[in-house]
Amino acid sequence: MQQTFQPYSTLVNRTFIGLIIAQFLAAFNDQCIHAAAMFYAIRTNTLTEASAISLMPILFYAPWAIFCTLAGFLADRYSKQYTLVFWKFAEIVIALIALAGFWIGNTWKTPVGPWMVLSAVFLMGMHSAFFVPAKYGVMPEILPHSLLSKGNGVLESTSFLAVILGTVAGGMLSDRRVFKGQEEYIGLVLLTLATIGALASLLIRWMPAANPNRPFPGLWPHKLYGPLWQNIKVLIRSRPLALSVIGIAFFTFIVAFMRGTMYLHGETRSPRWDEFHISVIVGTVALGIGLGSPLAGWLSGRKVELGLVPLGALGMATATFAASFFLDWQPGLVACIIALGFCVGFYFVPLYALLQHRAPKSSKGDVIATSNFINVTGAIVASVCFFGLVAGVHKLGLTPEIEQRDNLYVGTLVSPIEYRNGRPAYFEIRLDGEPPRILGFGESARSESARVIHQGDEGSEEPVETSRIHVDQDELLVVSRLEPGRRVVISSFVMNLEGHSVVHYVLRPEGTKPTPVYDNRGLPRFLFIGGSVMTLLMLLLLCRMLPDFFVRTILWLRAIGRYRIRVFGIHSLPAEGAAILATNCERFTESMHVLSCTDRRVRFILKENLPPEEQTPLLRFLAQNTGMVLLPSRPLQPTELQKALEAARETLLQGDVVALTVDDDRDLFDRLLTGLKDRTQAEIVPVYCHTLPDTKRPEDPKRVWVLIGEPLPAGSSPEEAAEALRRLKEKAFDGSLGQDEPLSAVHPAA
Repeated sequence: MQQTFQPYSTLVNRTFIGLIIAQFLAAFNDQCIHAAAMFYAIRTNTLTEASAISLMPILFYAPWAIFCTLAGFLADRYSKQYTLVFWKFAEIVIALIALAGFWIGNTWKTPVGPWMVLSAVFLMGMHSAFFVPAKYGVMPEILPHSLLSKGNGVLESTSFLAVILGTVAGGMLSDRRVFKGQEEYIGLVLLTLATIGALASLLIRWMPAANPNRPFPGLWPHKLYGPLWQNIKVLIRSRPLALSVIGIAFFTFIVAFMRGTMYLHGETRSPRWDEFHISVIVGTVALGIGLGSPLAGWLSGRKVELGLVPLGALGMATATFAASFFLDWQPGLVACIIALGFCVGFYFVPLYALLQHRAPKSSKGDVIATSNFINVTGAIVASVCFFGLVAGVHKLGLTPEIEQRDNLYVGTLVSPIEYRNGRPAYFEIRLDGEPPRILGFGESARSESARVIHQGDEGSEEPVETSRIHVDQDELLVVSRLEPGRRVVISSFVMNLEGHSVVHYVLRPEGTKPTPVYDNRGLPRFLFIGGSVMTLLMLLLLCRMLPDFFVRTILWLRAIGRYRIRVFGIHSLPAEGAAILATNCERFTESMHVLSCTDRRVRFILKENLPPEEQTPLLRFLAQNTGMVLLPSRPLQPTELQKALEAARETLLQGDVVALTVDDDRDLFDRLLTGLKDRTQAEIVPVYCHTLPDTKRPEDPKRVWVLIGEPLPAGSSPEEAAEALRRLKEKAFDGSLGQDEPLSAVHPAA
């Protein structure tokens, strides 16, 4: 019989460490094979540069959409340990396929090899489609709620660090100067890392399945993908889940949109940036995320800190806007991208912790797989929006079309096109006419003189004069896949970049029309500004879903150095539907402590009988403008009580939460609760907030514990609610509530 699994009380444990190592190496291999396969397909003339750049994301992310429901089913039906270990060992097989593809392609010079390597990209995408839901779904199983944000900070930091290292490694290893065209060594590197990662996954301990009795949905599309729509409905109904999924999907959207913008910007540089250059610059966002994510986890304390999200979004908008002014200065642009990633950590970590925490226990893998499907959809929408926007700008004539000089040279392609870092570096054509001449364009990887003598056709002794046009490698463009012997046309256009004129030579098949070329130099600036505006609009949407977002931000800022807040029993707060909190909060500050620990929209009805402990004019102003009702300490007029009741009823009818204070005389609480339960049906949740007295130096932060009890059924009486709050207080002090230590252990005098 399997033993029960208990969450660890620290991040330093074998399961978490094994998970971090396994996922780090998986993310590294994902990006490394992504880059290596793309450069290999271009070098072997299997795909054109444009086709390879477009195909790679499709190959990798298509499995996320295709297998999302099956991945969620397996993650919940069986122990997540099985899924994690199985796919890490499957990664070894995928690395062997890539290794075989490199070897076959280089040894036998057959297209089968490159396509095997490209298939490995699809298989790594399938690997991620199954691995990621189990990876994120297992976090709330191996870590308690108090460590979830910190754990996610470490997880995201190492994931994005692996992304940038894998991207750089894939480009560097693909450079012909490293392995000199022997890419099978790249396969050996991938195989070694996959083996180490598989061994590390064995450190992950067994844990029980979340939903072991869940039946298999079936293989017919309407049955297999039926749970997807059900999960989307669950996400829409739950305000916290909808908040997290929409926020995370926007992160995926803006990353894809900004990546497209960086590609467009790279095309306007002199020399043009290649795929590797752009990937490294875009990848520096991962460096920022690697710094911001663990900091966000640490600053969250022992709870999910949603107050960090507006700070992260505002920082993202600011960094994106600033980047639009540094496009011509690469160090400044890189600094803005790193700052963008740093702020993304503040935005992303709390939202993912919220998703993990609020997803139903029996279907966490399913919900996260559905979130991945929505993320992929967001990336597709971003690409469509980007290309549609650029095409619209060209159609409207907002960017001028560059005049091309066509039919500059017409002839036959002599030898395979040479590529370097995904860009055409050299090609030769045999010109028509007599005497025959061969022209070489670009900076050849071979050492050649300016004039070379080639042998004539079919072994003829007649020498063929070869002249060479030397241009920078980034000034050559190839618009389609071309094999030696193909009739080709070369056209050219001139761009005035960075103070000098640059001639671009375009190679295309004979009989095709030249592709229009536009001067896009000013467009990336407006796209960056557009990304900044979209981020602000998303923040407004999130604030509409949770109006007190900025109140939480101010609460977090004020708590720095003043309070250390811990929350227990957060799972007892319903994730959806109306609810009433019966609290012991008699001061504004205490009610704000409770608010900061929740992930729902909460309207406090507070009569502050006790004098305030500190002056908080701005916070009070914002709290009242986002729903809080502060009643005067004097005896209430009937109209004041009626106004408070109407505000509370409206909140409950909208499916949100109302918080009431169980004061000593209980008169106001009884009147409010009685007035509400007569008109609405809502569960009643006892919430006990306790500030521990100073036990050390007065300047040390005060410790605040917020304890949430089990809900009472709708219609419970005021006496039952007050009794539930009293029992919750007793459980808090005797330790039976389940916290790691009772309040009596740190507050002996109570």
